[in-house]
Amino acid sequence: MPTIKRTRSIRLDDLKTVYLEELRRRCTEQLSEAIYSNTILPHELEKEIWDYYRRSSASLQEFYSKYTPEWEVFYANESLSPAEFLNFLYRMRSAFSRRYSLAELDLSYYIESMEGCQNQEEKQKQFQEFFLDRWHGLLTQKEYSYQFHHIESLCQGFEVLDKEHGMKTAAQMAGSRLRWLLLNRPELYRKLSSYEKEMEQHRAIKELVKLLGRHGKGSKQSFDALSGMNIDQLVHSSSASDIAGIIQGDDLNHLLPIEYCYLMDESLYPVFMQRFVEKRLQVFDSRSIEEPSVLQRKKHTAAGQGPFIVCVDTSGSMQGRREHLAKSALLAVAKLTETTRRKCYVINFAEEVQCLLIQDLKADLPMLVEFLNHRFDGGTDIRPAMDEAFRLMEYHMWRDSDVLMISDFEMPPLSEQLQGRISLQKRRGTHFYSLVFGTLPERSYLNICQKYWEIAYL
Repeated sequence: MPTIKRTRSIRLDDLKTVYLEELRRRCTEQLSEAIYSNTILPHELEKEIWDYYRRSSASLQEFYSKYTPEWEVFYANESLSPAEFLNFLYRMRSAFSRRYSLAELDLSYYIESMEGCQNQEEKQKQFQEFFLDRWHGLLTQKEYSYQFHHIESLCQGFEVLDKEHGMKTAAQMAGSRLRWLLLNRPELYRKLSSYEKEMEQHRAIKELVKLLGRHGKGSKQSFDALSGMNIDQLVHSSSASDIAGIIQGDDLNHLLPIEYCYLMDESLYPVFMQRFVEKRLQVFDSRSIEEPSVLQRKKHTAAGQGPFIVCVDTSGSMQGRREHLAKSALLAVAKLTETTRRKCYVINFAEEVQCLLIQDLKADLPMLVEFLNHRFDGGTDIRPAMDEAFRLMEYHMWRDSDVLMISDFEMPPLSEQLQGRISLQKRRGTHFYSLVFGTLPERSYLNICQKYWEIAYL
């Protein structure tokens, strides 16, 4: 009877693909709620998966190769004649007994069966094929179990899926965006966790975030995607005839034809995905030379186009509960930079000022944690902080800022000069808000605000 072609069940490249897909499947399944709530953005998760895959997939070589010697013996003897194969079984008795139990592979049965029909080569060939099929199945199963046990352990070692050290915390805050951003820096997240809990529960901070996040100018307007751009930057969408060259990126609408080959080829798909995550796909670069349209020349005044400027009083009178709430409010505004795509400029003031610019929350979060770790102490002088804010608002891209002042305002009254500069900025479109602590604030600072929240019991 003809020999059926038996092949090794999985190649190393296939094993790597299986491993990558298993990582993706587990992440999607375990983190579906976090992805749905935007705690984790899909492209961020894909990058984490690829980073871990690149670090860990090399170990698959060892686990793929363990059964290679037995596979070589299998293929070297698969095509022997029945007589030669019977001699092979005699020689391999002890080797098979070490690798397989009697219930798995009864070698004596096959030897006796082949010996019983020595003059009937066709029947001997049948028993030979039965043995080879059984051996092939057992070897495939053992290798598969061995490899997938390792894949299981690799997946369990992925910090994103680690239930003890991954997304879940002692407080069961599984939906923490900040914890995700500091996934590899748990010591930093521990410093933020109490502030995060406060900002999610305190009424005044929640109202402030809602106002700044939904309609930062005090009126319900939609976000304008074109805000902050110079008029000479606003052009019609480029057409296919405006191809200017080839660049690297992740725009799937402008892929070179060769990239579609990678996408459609199953063996090259992992390469395509890795380059997509790293924004290294070859794409056509298109530019238009058309003049801006009349609509594009109109002034864009939609809310939420300006950055946040947060002036935080770090004087000694703000210590204790006030300090904790002030830092929680600052963290809440900093977190808004992701959802609103607005920058946040923080000015800490006491006798002197310290400043921090937050543009990319994930990249700047470690600096913010260090910033929040500073202790409140010293006297109070708001003038240097306001000078820094006014200096910043001289630049065009900062003129439509929302200014938030966090203080107990236990300080001298607002001077006429400072009040005049604030009035000028308000006419230019700047809005002022305040979080007010204590029972004795200087009211002149509150009178210049569009809205303020008094936390008088502190």
